[in-house]
Amino acid sequence: MMDKSQRKASIAIAGLSFPDRQNVLRRIVDELQDLCDSAPGGERRPALDSLLHTIRASTGLIAGADEDCWDDIIGELLQLRATMLHLAGPARICH
Repeated sequence: MMDKSQRKASIAIAGLSFPDRQNVLRRIVDELQDLCDSAPGGERRPALDSLLHTIRASTGLIAGADEDCWDDIIGELLQLRATMLHLAGPARICH
């Protein structure tokens, strides 16, 4: 189930052009990478690094997905982002 922020984000990304979808995807992946890189104690997470690398390499394919798949993929990435922010604790402020 999506929370309010995910529903708002889903509405904001509906009907985007292919280049806009690529930009949105890159921004989300960049933010996820920043969250990984700022993990306490410099902990690396190889599986997450590999996932982000794969998403970056597949940006064109993901951005070209049909609307339902696009919404699902972005929803999952936003959920991952929310989880990572939660795990990072209240010291991490997101704009």
